[in-house]
Amino acid sequence: MLPALPVEAISARGADMAGAKRGAQPVQEPPAGKTTRGPRPPAAKKPAAKSPAAKPAKRGPAKAAKAGKAKPAGRSAPATAAALPVREGEHRWTAAELAEVRAGLQEQIEALRTEIAASAIQIAEGDSSDGAGDDQADAGAKTYEREHELALSYNSQDLLAQIERAVQRMDTGTYGICESCTRPIGKARLQVFPRATLCVTCKQREERR
Repeated sequence: MLPALPVEAISARGADMAGAKRGAQPVQEPPAGKTTRGPRPPAAKKPAAKSPAAKPAKRGPAKAAKAGKAKPAGRSAPATAAALPVREGEHRWTAAELAEVRAGLQEQIEALRTEIAASAIQIAEGDSSDGAGDDQADAGAKTYEREHELALSYNSQDLLAQIERAVQRMDTGTYGICESCTRPIGKARLQVFPRATLCVTCKQREERR
């Protein structure tokens, strides 16, 4: 008589015998420590690389040159000779007459600048000279000479400023207008005294004060 087997063993054995009759293979358990892995999912497709942004079209050489260059500030063109004011009964200024007056003023400007520069050098040399040992007469003579040279230099500078102002008035179109009464100075007066800024009447009134 066979010994009695436990119930669990009998049931397991019976299941194996039943599987063997049907031709099924017993299920094999994976060894300890190993895990079964299912099939790998298909690799995700990489997104297509974006095409670089289209570069803005370059400007043509002509347009770029125009855009890069700024228009220089325009200078006011010199007034024409015919537009200058004259007194009643006088003929209008011509371009040749105005050019002649301007040329004379430019010559005076150059001569005065040379004279002022030479006077400044002479005054500086007189200041650096040593007056030790001079008597009172020599010292007084040197002082008078220096003051005289300074006065001449100041007069030359004042005259230079008047002439330069007359040239500027030609460029702005105000040459020939009295600065006191705003009436025409007169073409004849300006041809004789080109740096005049007052008419004869206003100049006489100024001298009487």
